[in-house]
Amino acid sequence: MKASYFLASKYAQALLGTLEEKGEISRLDEYVEAFQRLKKALESSESLRDMVYSPLIPPKHIVSRMKDVSEFDDTIFVQFLEVLADKRRQNLIPFMSHILYQESLEREKVVEVRLVLPNEVSNTIINQVKQAIQNKTGRKIKLRTQFNEDLIGGLQLYIGDKFFDYSVKGFLQDIQSAYAPIGGGEIFES
Repeated sequence: MKASYFLASKYAQALLGTLEEKGEISRLDEYVEAFQRLKKALESSESLRDMVYSPLIPPKHIVSRMKDVSEFDDTIFVQFLEVLADKRRQNLIPFMSHILYQESLEREKVVEVRLVLPNEVSNTIINQVKQAIQNKTGRKIKLRTQFNEDLIGGLQLYIGDKFFDYSVKGFLQDIQSAYAPIGGGEIFES
């Protein structure tokens, strides 16, 4: 059966509801980590994927293996894996991992930011950018910094699912697209 983000979100919401109902929502990060370990293992091991997704393997064996791989022996988690396996919905795990991670960030009022710079800069500048984003969003920032010499100057920001390009490269590309001859062609040589 093909994995569906919509269906995964329904299962994720059911798990979140159960955690809230049982007073365990404060442990959401543990569940997120368990799902991430499981997702990573499924992505990296073809034999595990074959076993977990096989319709021929009994669900209890699949659950046992997923529990071992996730390194999380929690009653609610195991019961949830049992439901997934009984309904043959293990293929939703990668989507659920992402959905639960995003929900965890949302509940903690954290936004992921990727800052791309043309070269290394001081921590002071990075902290100033981080503080400015934090002030504008009103959220805690989980910042990841990358370097890309192709930017020439300026910076690029990925804030959540939004992209902001304040780089010289982006500026030149904007000029090129605005003034490129009809039918294509390059104004600037790469």
